[in-house]
Amino acid sequence: MELGKLRIEYKQDNNVIRVYNSIDCCSLVVNDTVADKYRGLIAPPFKLKGTVTQGDKKIQIEAKMGFFYMRLYYDGVLVAKKFFGFG
Repeated sequence: MELGKLRIEYKQDNNVIRVYNSIDCCSLVVNDTVADKYRGLIAPPFKLKGTVTQGDKKIQIEAKMGFFYMRLYYDGVLVAKKFFGFG
């Protein structure tokens, strides 16, 4: 499966979180597994969600896509923000 261009990469607690974007799909990849994806050519703001387990704790991961920015949250904390307004 072609994921598109790597837009965000974040590493924490031996986990690798990546957000990819192509013309018709945006994917949240956690530890080399697609956790969530959004398909569509034109999209309103949306969220992609995933989780990782660290010991006995489940950590929430969210990639929020707005009109101009991508934001990546790890355990509720903003860890990456990228301007995405012009593709």
